[in-house]
Amino acid sequence: MLCKNRVQALYRALLLTAASLALTPAAYAQAQAVATPSAASGTIELDEVSVLSDRRLQSPIETLGGVSIVTRSEIERFNPNRIDEVLATIPGVSVAPYDDDPATSVNIRGLQDSGRVNVMIDGARQNFQVTGHNAGGSFYVEPSLLAGVDVIRGPIANAYGSGAIGGVVAMRTLGIDDLVNPDEQSAMRFGTTIGTNGPNGLVNLEAGTYLTDNADIYGAFALRRNNDYNDGAGNTVDNSGFDVQSGLLKARFRPAEGHQFELAGILYDTTFDSATAGGDPRDTDVTNSIYRLGYTFNPVDSQLVDLNLNIYRTETDYRQKLQDGSGDRRAVDIATTGFDVYNSSIFDVSPTVSTTLTYGVDAFQDNVKTSSDYDTTPLFNPAGERTLYGGFVQALFEYEDLIDFTVGGRFDHYDLSSAANPDNKGERFSPKVSLGVTPIQGFQVYGLYAEGLRAPTLSEALVSGFHPAPAAFEFLPNPALKPEVGRTWEGGINLSYDDILQDGDAFRAKLAIFQNDVDDFIDMESIDRPGVLNPCVAPGPFGRCFARLPMDAVTYVNINEARIRGAEIEAAYDWGWGFTSVAGTYTQGEDKETGNPLDSIFPATVATTIGFRALEDRLSYGARWRWVNAKSVNDVSDPAMATSTYNLVDLFLAYEPNEDTRFDVSLKNVFDLDYVQYTGGPSIDVAAAPGFEAKFGVSFKLGVPKK
Repeated sequence: MLCKNRVQALYRALLLTAASLALTPAAYAQAQAVATPSAASGTIELDEVSVLSDRRLQSPIETLGGVSIVTRSEIERFNPNRIDEVLATIPGVSVAPYDDDPATSVNIRGLQDSGRVNVMIDGARQNFQVTGHNAGGSFYVEPSLLAGVDVIRGPIANAYGSGAIGGVVAMRTLGIDDLVNPDEQSAMRFGTTIGTNGPNGLVNLEAGTYLTDNADIYGAFALRRNNDYNDGAGNTVDNSGFDVQSGLLKARFRPAEGHQFELAGILYDTTFDSATAGGDPRDTDVTNSIYRLGYTFNPVDSQLVDLNLNIYRTETDYRQKLQDGSGDRRAVDIATTGFDVYNSSIFDVSPTVSTTLTYGVDAFQDNVKTSSDYDTTPLFNPAGERTLYGGFVQALFEYEDLIDFTVGGRFDHYDLSSAANPDNKGERFSPKVSLGVTPIQGFQVYGLYAEGLRAPTLSEALVSGFHPAPAAFEFLPNPALKPEVGRTWEGGINLSYDDILQDGDAFRAKLAIFQNDVDDFIDMESIDRPGVLNPCVAPGPFGRCFARLPMDAVTYVNINEARIRGAEIEAAYDWGWGFTSVAGTYTQGEDKETGNPLDSIFPATVATTIGFRALEDRLSYGARWRWVNAKSVNDVSDPAMATSTYNLVDLFLAYEPNEDTRFDVSLKNVFDLDYVQYTGGPSIDVAAAPGFEAKFGVSFKLGVPKK
């Protein structure tokens, strides 16, 4: 109830902010003015600049490693119900589908669950997970409030904290710079979207103002309603609908030149019906709250200081109540409190060699609390604390425009503790080195080696209890689990050329091959103990049993080594009145000891987009095609997980009659294909994906000029 009150209070504050702006006379005058038509930037996303793998401002095409950026325009292009619709088109990235939960679970290069992919929202870690039939790690975010997403593949991103042997997904929420133009004092934007086959409606409101030259405030909220969707065969997928209320508030203060403080709060609340594995349906309410204090110090007269501090707390409250009339409840609450601080110093070690030294420390603690009136939730999601801290240092040496050489490493320490089990502690140093050579302008070849550590979670080490009948096997704890160590080799080519076929065109491409050997990979193992009767799954009369499970217990164990190999391509070409891009992934993985394939390896994919601009770039339209290969019965541990090849075609159109008005149309799965997505792990009763879906959106902006 407290969380809902905070959400409602935030919405009231946002509405008051918007109303005050809307009632400003200057806003009415601005609305009547004739605006200059906006022009499409034409910027290729591989040229977009963000804080990437080593915490420096870079573009993906300049980065030695697998890095991609999703911009706001890409998110708006298809107006996704969940951010996984965007992430699934990035090379090396797959998303485990949820039918009865709006959460998202990310897989990067065959690694997912339990923090192998470090997911952050504005720098705050998202460490939520509930042991069950879905993926073991998920997050909640409203995509219409995102300004962009940075994806870093592999342990090259150890500057972002511990555990990310698979990679990092760093999401950035909207802020005042995304709304108020440099010549404006304040602004507000209202948007709404309606759709078919699931999306019932979306309402967005943003408002921001510069209080003084050194202070500003921004707020936004979204109200989303989704009904149950129909698959491509016309069947309604029960419990696939959900409602979302989400909002954020940000305030920035600049007390002196070079200094900036930011206070921010993000609240996400969703309600839905869940009936995982065909069980009794449950009313579910999930609230995700993020509180953050940020500080930067970047003096204009010094290149030795570029200091960034981020202190945050993420609280995810997961509540369920049975719909059978009993009112029985269960809850899982996970709170993550942490900070990170880092600095970059730029100096010359010689007239021809420039050096950037980046270094920092970080720490976080997970606190897990569980309760249940009727089942084994506290056993499968053990309460306790997990504390991790570490630091990193790395140096980049640049010799003119020819050579980029980076060397560094990260130290990690972890500690798992609970009331019923002894502590599990450990620490390690993980090195990193990369070399890039640009023999001719526009052509760069690189190689890198990086290591990373991922500590076991509380659920992996301490899960205990019996699975509900009829499959009443036992979960056995393994408090002595070792941490995983990822060792990645990667080689690649970055291509960047302009004015190829005509003046003003641009081509960018990244190609990479990689191998990641994960020592002590943590996986679940089935056990058939002598003298223990296996659970009966087909009971008969008079105490007879017609079928028993082949095992009586499961536990998490360390596999000596898992090997994952693959190749990725990401390319884009823009010629002014049109643009096209392609992203492709092929990955394979196995248990080196047994030769068995890893279920976490998703099928090969290719996604390509082609679009065109017209009417002085105010109109853009195009299509996206996505091919996903089959997952055969020989590539999975359970034949029920196998999937078939499928092709998806989506269409989009956007029209901006002026810089303050935008109309959007998106058509997804236009051929109403009936298909099932791969899950990345054992799952029960996976539903087919949505069939044809149409959306129409419109947004209006009102701006107040500077006085």
